[in-house]
Amino acid sequence: FNAPSVPVYAPNSVGGPAAVEPAVAGGGWENDGELTLSAHTLHAEDSDFGQAGTLYREVYNDGEKARLLETVTGAVSGVRNADIKERAIAYWTNVDAGFGAKLRANLGAGQVESDAEAANKV
Repeated sequence: FNAPSVPVYAPNSVGGPAAVEPAVAGGGWENDGELTLSAHTLHAEDSDFGQAGTLYREVYNDGEKARLLETVTGAVSGVRNADIKERAIAYWTNVDAGFGAKLRANLGAGQVESDAEAANKV
């Protein structure tokens, strides 16, 4: 657990620790048959957000939708960086446009302070 003053998304957006390449090469395996390396063929309905959107729209009831919105709002409201907050809203809007609009309204996204404003608060 990090203190509230520690940015949660540091490795992704504001520098910080980075992954180190492994010191040893990966292992191999033996094969006595034919191997093929090819891209997975996508299904016509495949997308990065399809399953999550279906879960939200077709499986969750109104109470579950409200709890999800409350949970995501709580998590994202602690983000101080306006760019990261905007990306989180865009992510959830891709899952479901209505959910994204509700999240934006809950966060008062137009009122997100800039990094400079946040840094000047003591």
